[in-house]
Amino acid sequence: MKNKNIFATVAAIATIFGACFTANAEVLPQPKTTGGMPLMKAMKERCSQRDINPASVVTKQELSDMLWAAWGVTHDGKRTIATAMNRQELEIYVVTATEISLYDAEANTLTTIAEGDFREQVALQDFAVTAPVNIVFVGDNTKQKGIEHQCYAAGAASQNVYLYCAQAGLKTVLRYGCDRDAMKKTMKLDENKNILYVQTVGR
Repeated sequence: MKNKNIFATVAAIATIFGACFTANAEVLPQPKTTGGMPLMKAMKERCSQRDINPASVVTKQELSDMLWAAWGVTHDGKRTIATAMNRQELEIYVVTATEISLYDAEANTLTTIAEGDFREQVALQDFAVTAPVNIVFVGDNTKQKGIEHQCYAAGAASQNVYLYCAQAGLKTVLRYGCDRDAMKKTMKLDENKNILYVQTVGR
């Protein structure tokens, strides 16, 4: 009887925490994986741009498409980019004026990690502090210890964001500068997580 009571208690707690997690998860629009600008033209048009209008908006559909381009699931559990030995060590966080959220490609959701405007932590340049979206690429040492492999994966993902933005009429630039110590605390990252790069997006 005692064991049954313990199991019932554990189940109840799991249900509560599961409900809280689900409540914080926003389901994104289904990513559009067809159409758009021809690849060769997108490659020609891609460029780094910093003159982002602080009042510009990135729509939920654009965000869904962009995140899928960077780190979405394609077939047989594979991603839109290659990772060394298929370790899939990246995590992608989205920083806006209202929150930091974690992208779940399989569920196509954004789960709130921290509420508030933390853009000053992810940006050492004024244009990025006021941009509507900053994407943070994080590497997981428990999946891939080699930092060079993590950086390769983040670079490949960021290039897909560049190509998506080129064909969607968005401006973007990949950056290294940010307050990593503050970000790790705010984002609740443990010692096995590395903040690699930040990519700013807007119009």
